Amino acid sequence: MSKGLIMLVNPLVVNELRSLFKTGATPSALIRRIADRHAGEPKIDVLVRAYFREAFHVPMIRVGPEQVRQIAAGGSLPFLNVTVVHRMIQTRREWDPLEGAGSSSDGCWLDSVAATDEVALIAVTDPKTLPELAGSWDRLDEEAKQFIQRIIGNSHSLHEKVNAIAALAEQLQQQRAMADTRRAQGA
Repeated sequence: MSKGLIMLVNPLVVNELRSLFKTGATPSALIRRIADRHAGEPKIDVLVRAYFREAFHVPMIRVGPEQVRQIAAGGSLPFLNVTVVHRMIQTRREWDPLEGAGSSSDGCWLDSVAATDEVALIAVTDPKTLPELAGSWDRLDEEAKQFIQRIIGNSHSLHEKVNAIAALAEQLQQQRAMADTRRAQGA
C-alpha cells in the first residue's frame, strides 16, 4: 500500500467508525460512511480495507471497488455481517481502550457477546468428553477425531456469530423503537 493512502486514513473518521459500531452500525453502514467521507476516491476499496485495519484490527475485508460502490448506493452485503462483525468483536480489546472500563462502553451491545478465534475454538474442543463419543472415541482413527473436533469447534464459532448478529439486531431494533417513539411524540 502506498504511503499516501495510509495518510488518507483520518484518525477522526477511525474514532467515528468505532463509535458507530459500538452503537449498532453494521459493516455496510461503516463502509457507506467511509465512501461518503472520501467521495471520488478512485481506490475506495483499498481505503475501506485500510480503515477496517486501523479502526478494528481486521486484517482483510473482502470487498472490491464495485461492491463498495454498491454499498455506498444503499445496497448491502449481508455476508459481511457474519464474518466481519465476529472479527471486529474478537479484536475489541485491541481497538477499544475503554472496553470494560465502564465509561463509554457502559451498556454497549458488544458487552453481551464473545468472539473467539476459530482455530482456538477447535484446539480447545475435547469431543471425547461428550457422552455420545466417550465410549467410542479411542476406536476412531486420527483423521476422524480431527474431523469431529473441527466440526464441533466450527459449530461453537457459528454459535458465537449467531449470538453477535442477534445482539446487533436487538440493538438496531431498540434504536428503531426509540425513533418510532420520538416520531409519535412529535406528531
